Amino acid sequence: MEEAIPYEEDDALDSKENVLQKYFLLEWKLVKSLLDDIVSNGRVSDPSSVHKIRSIMDKYQEQGQLLEPYLESIVSPLMFIVRSKTIELGVFSDEILEVIKPICIIIYSLVTVCGYKAVIKFFPHQVSDLELAVSLLEKCHDTTSVTSLRQESTGEMEAKCVILLWLSILVLVPFDISTVDTSIANNDDLGKNQPAPLVLRILGFCKDYLSNAGPMRTIAGLLLSKLLTRPDMPTAFASFVEWTHEVLSSDTDYVMSHFRLLGVLEALAAVFKVRFLYFESMPMLKKYH
Repeated sequence: MEEAIPYEEDDALDSKENVLQKYFLLEWKLVKSLLDDIVSNGRVSDPSSVHKIRSIMDKYQEQGQLLEPYLESIVSPLMFIVRSKTIELGVFSDEILEVIKPICIIIYSLVTVCGYKAVIKFFPHQVSDLELAVSLLEKCHDTTSVTSLRQESTGEMEAKCVILLWLSILVLVPFDISTVDTSIANNDDLGKNQPAPLVLRILGFCKDYLSNAGPMRTIAGLLLSKLLTRPDMPTAFASFVEWTHEVLSSDTDYVMSHFRLLGVLEALAAVFKVRFLYFESMPMLKKYH
């Protein structure tokens, strides 16, 4: 009688990954074809292609590493469309949202599978993109789709998340953000120690999104952790902490306030994780500790 071959779990896992990899290579041909069509047209011409791509990507939620070698070839051309179409059409055009929302659905599906750090490496990061991205987020923020009650189905949520992630790398410009804020030249009322209008706009969006029940809350906290730990942000940082103290001290009891409390705590945790030394360098914080 032959001896039973012992079951090797590692071999089974390797075998499963190999099978998934071969399967993905087959599906990649379809994904690549759909992406080539989007890139050649400069937009999504067939909405069903977005669903097909997202459905394929979602299969690999537990095997994101299989997609990573392909991220640059997917993300870079799609973000190029987002950037170039925003410049071409302008942020005041309603058409720009029709172009970027389906594209952002694809990009955000990659974020959920591979993680944001792997994806944003392939986002454009020219200095001039900072104002562009803020204006684009403002357009998304001020526009609500009337075609569906579910933001996820229209691409609004994905567009906001992608732009927030884009801003999280753009705010890392290696010089004072006020030097790239063109609105300052036309603003004679701006105080010497007052944050640049561009910074105030970003803070305004983030404060709103901290009340969100979805992923925008976490990504807004990430953006705040990058922005407020810059060396040129002490005034903005102090103002934000004052605001968080007011929120945490509030005794309002409604659903959105609970989400906002969670958002504020997540944001503070993200900020202090990046630069805990702020806690000791800001005397005003100690009275809230």
